[in-house]
This record gives sequence, structure tokens and C-alpha cells, in this order.
Amino acid sequence: MEENKDNIDSMPETPPKKHNRFVQYFIDLGARIKGWFVDKYTAVKDFFVGLFQKKPKEELVPEGPQLSRGEKIRRGLKSQSGWLFVAPALILMAVFTFYPIIAAFINSFKQGYSGMTGRFNGWGFDNFVRVLKGDTGTGGANFVQCLVNTLVLTFISVPLSTLLALLISVALNSIKKVQKAYQTILFLPYLTNALAMGAVFATFFKIIGTASNTETVGIVNIILGWFGIDPVDWVGLNSPHWQIGSLSIPWAKYIVAIIYEIWSGLPFKILILFSAMQSINKQYYDAAKVDGASRWTILWHITAPMIMPQISYLLVTGIMGGMKQYSAIVGLFGVTMGQDYDMGTMVGYLYNYIELGQTGYAFAGSLMLFIIIMIITWINNKVTKKRTTYR
Repeated sequence: MEENKDNIDSMPETPPKKHNRFVQYFIDLGARIKGWFVDKYTAVKDFFVGLFQKKPKEELVPEGPQLSRGEKIRRGLKSQSGWLFVAPALILMAVFTFYPIIAAFINSFKQGYSGMTGRFNGWGFDNFVRVLKGDTGTGGANFVQCLVNTLVLTFISVPLSTLLALLISVALNSIKKVQKAYQTILFLPYLTNALAMGAVFATFFKIIGTASNTETVGIVNIILGWFGIDPVDWVGLNSPHWQIGSLSIPWAKYIVAIIYEIWSGLPFKILILFSAMQSINKQYYDAAKVDGASRWTILWHITAPMIMPQISYLLVTGIMGGMKQYSAIVGLFGVTMGQDYDMGTMVGYLYNYIELGQTGYAFAGSLMLFIIIMIITWINNKVTKKRTTYR
């Protein structure tokens, strides 16, 4: 018997029965479903057991001293002290920023609205239609003309001034001895009033007649005369222009305004870019010099990518500022911004209709200007929002 028992124990175990893949899949699926139901049943059971089970009595904790009403108010104000610090700024923004935006949005839909009397003829989109068609019936600036002028001046002057500021910043970064002096000289236009600076700048281009029938053609025309070019009335009533339908393209005035915008915008941009260059690790330049890279290669493949956030910032703020330019154009071309607002800007358009008392058109134009700036800023952010790459 013992031998048979030993033989039975020494016999190999029967291997588990193998199933084909299809059957095995359903067996595993059934096991998972069964496990899921078991887990849910256990969770529900524990919930109801805990719900009806008597909880032990909690020990009573003696209450502390009662606070007075004044103490409660003082502690409440102390816990909200952060809001007290920002309250003045929030109040000022609510009064001078949020309220005007909301009021402009509402009043832009009041047809024939006048800010002087507060009367209007009803609600609708008539203000927007008349503004876009230039059919306001009150004369003054034309919306399309002012929009084209603003876009041309902005999208030519901002990129050019940013590029020129980058090149000047690189030059300043390599000049150590007279660096401070050049920074001071280049920053001076930023400290000067835009209206006064524009008026002085215009004298470089003006043709000024005198009582003796002689004329002063300005320093720019004098320089052009050295090359045999006749004087050009850059900013006067006879300034050359192209006519495209009802749209006027005063190209000579465009040149004057673009040169001025580039010159006046350089100081701030140079300051930002020069400061950004000071934080670049010098090891990048040393490695590039070891590899034999030229100055242009270093500029476009090391310096520019490293300060791309600052360049993007200058482009965004420059475009937003360019869409709101007014004082410089008045200084250059007078209160009427040239001949019948042929150099009018969007902000000049708004001021013109406010002075005429047709504030409904001004509100409609300001709302469209706001939408245009938001769209341009969004597109610029999408274009410039890239990861910095080094090549």
C-alpha cells in the first residue's frame, strides 16, 4: 500500500486544460464582470452598514471666549486685507475704464445719438453702416480713409523701427567706452512732448513762403536739390498723392509720418532690447566665435532668438500704440490732419465726431477700432508665439 501511495504521489500533475483564444477571451471577460459586481456589492453593503451603525458619542469640547462684534469685524477685515490694497485701483478702473467701455458699447447702437442732448432715434446698426459708408451727413473725417492711414503707418513703421532698434542695440552692446553717452542721446526723443516734437520735425520738410516772394524749402528739400531733385511739398496743401476712387493715398505725407514714427519709437525699443542683450550668456557668443560664425550669423541665430520674447512684446505694444496715434500727426499736419483729414487717424476720427456732437458715430468707430486692435493683437500673438530655436 505504501508503495502504491508513493507511486501516486510521484505521478506528475495533470496540466490545466487549454482553451482556444475565443473561449479564453469570454472566460476572462466573465471573471472581470464578476469581480466588478463583487466590488460594487461590497461598496454598497459597507455604505448601508455605516449608515445605520450607531456612532460613538463625541466628547464635548469646551467653547472658547466669545468675541465681540467689533473684534469679529476687525478680524474679518484683516483676513481680507489684500482686497483693501487693490480696491483703489479697482475703483479707478471701474470708473475710467470699464464704465466707458460699456457705455460706448451701448451708445454705439443708439441711432442719431448726440452726447450734448442725450437724444436718439432708436436702436439699431445704422451708426455702423453710415460710418463704414462715410455717409454721416456731417462732413468731417472718413472712416475708411482714417483706417487705411492708420494701418499703413502702423504696419510699416513698427517693424522697421523694431529692426533698426535691434541693429542699434547690437552696435551699442559692442561699444563699451561711449555706451552711456550714446544711450542718453538716443533716449532724449522719448522724453520730449510728441506734439511739440512733431511740429519741430515738420519744419524739416515744409516749404515756407515769405513776404518777399522767396521761400524756405526746408533742409530735406535742400539735400534733394544737391542731387537735382525739385522741391517737394511734403506736408502742405499741394502735397502729391494718388487717388484710388474716393480713397486718397498721400504718399509724401506717409513718408514724413513713417520717418517720424520710426525716429520717435526708437528710444524705448533700444532700451528694452539693449537690456535684454545684457542677460544673454556670453558662452553662446564664445562658442560661435570658436566655430567661425560671422557677426550676421550670430545676430540672427543667437541674439535674435534669445531676445524673441522682448521683440514680440515690442511688436504687440507698437501695433497697439500705432493704432492709437494722434498727437504726432496733429503736430506734423495740423489740427485737421492734412487737407480735409487726408492724414486722419482712427483716434482723430473719433475726436472729430465728438467735437461735431455726433457721438453716436464716434462710439461706433471706437467699437470697431477696439475689435480691429483685438484681431490684430490675436493674430500677432499667434504668429510670434513660437518656441525659441537656435540654429
